[in-house]
Amino acid sequence: RVSRQIRNVAIKGVGTTKQGQQYLLDLLSAGRIPKELMFVTGTALFASSDPVIVKSAKELITPPTTVNATPLPPVNELIRLLGDPVSGKVVFDKKGTCIKCHKIGEAGKEIGPSLTEIGSKLSKEAMFVSILDPSAGVSHNYETYGIVLGSGNVLSGILVSRSDEEIVIRNAEGIDRVVSVAEIDEIIKTDVSLMPADLHKVMTVQELVNVVAYLTQLKKPTTEN
Repeated sequence: RVSRQIRNVAIKGVGTTKQGQQYLLDLLSAGRIPKELMFVTGTALFASSDPVIVKSAKELITPPTTVNATPLPPVNELIRLLGDPVSGKVVFDKKGTCIKCHKIGEAGKEIGPSLTEIGSKLSKEAMFVSILDPSAGVSHNYETYGIVLGSGNVLSGILVSRSDEEIVIRNAEGIDRVVSVAEIDEIIKTDVSLMPADLHKVMTVQELVNVVAYLTQLKKPTTEN
């Protein structure tokens, strides 16, 4: 089975040309785009230079909504909105609860990737996609695993370490659980990010834009000659 991440990359590639966009639109009209690929498909189609393709896509794809039920603008419109980094940090730390899973400098928890220099690594577009569709591209070493125990219980989280005797898995709350290999029936690597896929529902459009404005400023220090 082809992973979700590879299928996302394929759709992005196909969606860079008008012919490819029309192909995606045809698949969409035929109901052949799975739900988990709807966001990346919409992002490609809404950015089309052909107004007919954009109009048709908007009739077929329901945009995500924010905290006040306002439809979220497409990514190609979000990147043009101006944000306030200072307000964005407040949302990041409090309302968005992002600091509970990501480290910035010494602050935060190391559940997801460190965002200390994220502004030097990702474009604004990639940041919006990472927030709105976190499972589209899960960072290496931060893939989510499901551990099925002999007792029937299932543990979910990122794999911290693995040996012949035991596995350490970290859940969404940042709690590490040591599991004996003898207890394990099955280990399943999933395509789903541990990061919630609906963070936009606790923010307004402007708050989301502010968060990305804040993240954009987190850059690698420049070295002076």
